[in-house]
Amino acid sequence: MLQADKITALYCRLSQEDMQAGESESIQNQKLILQRYADEHFFLNTRFFVDDGFSGVSFEREGLQAMLREVEAGNVATVITKDLSRLGRNYLKTGELIEIVFPEYEVRYIAINDGVDTAREDNEFTPLRNWFNEFYARDTSKKIRAVKQAKAQRGERVNGEVPYGYIADPNDRNHLIPDPETAHAVKQIFAMYVRGDRICEIQNWLRDNEILTVGELRYRRTGRTQHPRPQLNAWYNWPEKTLYDILARQEYLGHTITAKTYKVSYKSKKTRKNAEDKRYFFPNTHEPLIDEETFELAQKRITTRHRPTKSDEIDLFSGLLFCGDCGYKMYLQKGAGTPERKHAYTCGNYRNRARNDFLCTTHYIRKSVLKELVLADLQRIMSYVKGHEQEFIQTATECSEQAMKKALGHQRKELDKAEARLGEINLLFRKLYEDNALGRLSNEQFVFLTSGYEDEKRELTKRTAELKKEIDTAAERSADVKRFVALVRRYTEISELTYENVHEFIDRILVYELDKNTNTRKIEIFYSFVGKVDTGDQPTESVSYFRQIGADVKSVVV
Repeated sequence: MLQADKITALYCRLSQEDMQAGESESIQNQKLILQRYADEHFFLNTRFFVDDGFSGVSFEREGLQAMLREVEAGNVATVITKDLSRLGRNYLKTGELIEIVFPEYEVRYIAINDGVDTAREDNEFTPLRNWFNEFYARDTSKKIRAVKQAKAQRGERVNGEVPYGYIADPNDRNHLIPDPETAHAVKQIFAMYVRGDRICEIQNWLRDNEILTVGELRYRRTGRTQHPRPQLNAWYNWPEKTLYDILARQEYLGHTITAKTYKVSYKSKKTRKNAEDKRYFFPNTHEPLIDEETFELAQKRITTRHRPTKSDEIDLFSGLLFCGDCGYKMYLQKGAGTPERKHAYTCGNYRNRARNDFLCTTHYIRKSVLKELVLADLQRIMSYVKGHEQEFIQTATECSEQAMKKALGHQRKELDKAEARLGEINLLFRKLYEDNALGRLSNEQFVFLTSGYEDEKRELTKRTAELKKEIDTAAERSADVKRFVALVRRYTEISELTYENVHEFIDRILVYELDKNTNTRKIEIFYSFVGKVDTGDQPTESVSYFRQIGADVKSVVV
């Protein structure tokens, strides 16, 4: 292409912040300035490339990218902007365009107000101007971040996104009201999940009932999309991650949580999750879609979820069963086609003994035996609570307080010990630093002597922070006896174990190794909200035949 036939690219950009400057920075004003300059200096074949409402920090702008494609195709002779900041406010990227990309394609660059013209040899101050433009962008980003932080601290919605199942109140955008079109879907997702349905079954229900995905619903309501729009037959295909995100959101309890994420840098669009202690929590700000019990059951299942491989059914005790001796998870063993009475659990540490340094024993227990034992003990507890409710509340509350005091005592002792050791290490550091500063200890010796203490100090600091947090929140972790009683009242009786009632009532089960001297196995069941329950009756027992030693084995809940 002849030089005379090439394009003179007139590039305009306006960001949200620039709009506050008024008409002088408007796109229309930029166009007038650029066209007048082109006419006065006899630049032909002018073509405008415009980005309206785009930050100069990002270079993923539609107008800019269209212009660069023309540059790379060899169709551009000159690029003209009102000033350097219109091209961009990223020092490195802007410099790369002016000093590398444009010269490679023999493109002349002009910034009218800054007096920059690459056809001349007097552009030494251009990099400095670019640096000042980036400084402005950084300063603006800090101010915007401060404003958003203040809004988050007041409980205001910063990014405008509303959780699926809600819509913004027309009279107050910071207040949420249930969405009549989607609230029922959220309730159904939670109901199916706590019932024990697999995620794929929830996905099937959503697809069969033609419930639009979050992204497709947003597109239909606003015309915006964060990802490429799916094909017609995928409008109802919900991703697994989206469902888990919904199941974990506390907003469905009626609470507001702000400052959940932060941007990595003002130069990047990537976001990361904020730590829990950096978020702001505002309880009971809008109508809940889910009750506390349902939400907690969902969280329990999320933390213990696993991916079934050979079976279409999640195991009854999934995530609840642990080895009483080593604390490792117990795993289900079953052969293809074998009846359930032959299914059994074994210690995961024992199962992985070839890869583990610490050895444990098998802890083998049949699933049928465990089911019989758990059902009998659950029936015993329910019968006792129904017949002696007030006595149970009093006893369980006292036991909870005693257990909490005991645990707090251990935690405070450990905290005192850790803080004392930290004091000793700090004293050693000061002494070693003083010896190093006075020349009594070389730099190499100082580094060698302090390296081990650095690791210990780091671990102790981390542990003391954990202990302080545990002590501060000890009251919140105490047993909620009345909630357990309310749970018992919801059931007339339980004649069969299901995934739902097992995970509602039981927090965890510990299985200990068989005592071969007495042929007795100890099992501990910890119930939701109250832990171990002592009714004063004889322990619940189950007798089975243990094939390895050819004797009756008695499993006992204690």
